[in-house]
Amino acid sequence: MLNDEVKNIWDTNAGFWDRRMGEGNDFHKTLIEPTELQLLDVKPGQHILDIACGNGQFARKMASLGAKVTAVDFSAEFIKIARSKSSADIDYRVVDVTHEDDLDTLSGLTFDSIVCTMAIMDIADIEPMFNRLPGMLKNGGRFVFSITHPCFNSGESMLVHERDDLGGEINNRYYVKTGNYLVEQSNLGIGMNGQPKPQYYFHRPVSSILRYCFNAGFILDAYEEPSFTDIENSSAIFDNVFHKIPAALVCRLRPIGR
Repeated sequence: MLNDEVKNIWDTNAGFWDRRMGEGNDFHKTLIEPTELQLLDVKPGQHILDIACGNGQFARKMASLGAKVTAVDFSAEFIKIARSKSSADIDYRVVDVTHEDDLDTLSGLTFDSIVCTMAIMDIADIEPMFNRLPGMLKNGGRFVFSITHPCFNSGESMLVHERDDLGGEINNRYYVKTGNYLVEQSNLGIGMNGQPKPQYYFHRPVSSILRYCFNAGFILDAYEEPSFTDIENSSAIFDNVFHKIPAALVCRLRPIGR
């Protein structure tokens, strides 16, 4: 099964990703963490579910703000790493959110918030997870997720750098070229240079992702597209392309009627 292959890849890459990610790389600290924390509005004593927690970096951040965190990942290697850096306020579990039986192990728990950080594009089947989430939230609860931006940083997107010296000075222009945006597809790619195995990306247009949310009984109440703003000292094409073009998408949803 494809999901078994995806899990094996993440078990293999877990140690490498932990060493490179640590407590958050520049992408996470600049674009993702500030936006997610704003939308989550973490309060001391809240119980938060962290889906696809990886090495537990964001779970530890939320715990440091006073939250009680249940953090799950389908990679046993990632959970082993996360537990080695454990906090008493974090309950780490191996849970595959593509399987109903695994989701059943969370039955009886309700959460003030649920977060899924930069992982929906890595999950082969997101429908079981979305269908369960509304019933796992307390009244007033919220679900926040972040992903690489499906329009500009996913699927068949290509980063473009053009340079000319018209008018006697050097001019740099940066673009994203994309194709087949509306075609749901899976591709192998490299999340971090040097990782042991390429990983699967599951490209879905924004409309498809939100359709899962709406069909499950969520309404959308926040939609953020963070991009890099400070690029003065960056020579990286990634940083320059994603200046004024969003590299990520962060959404907040609430169950209908709550």
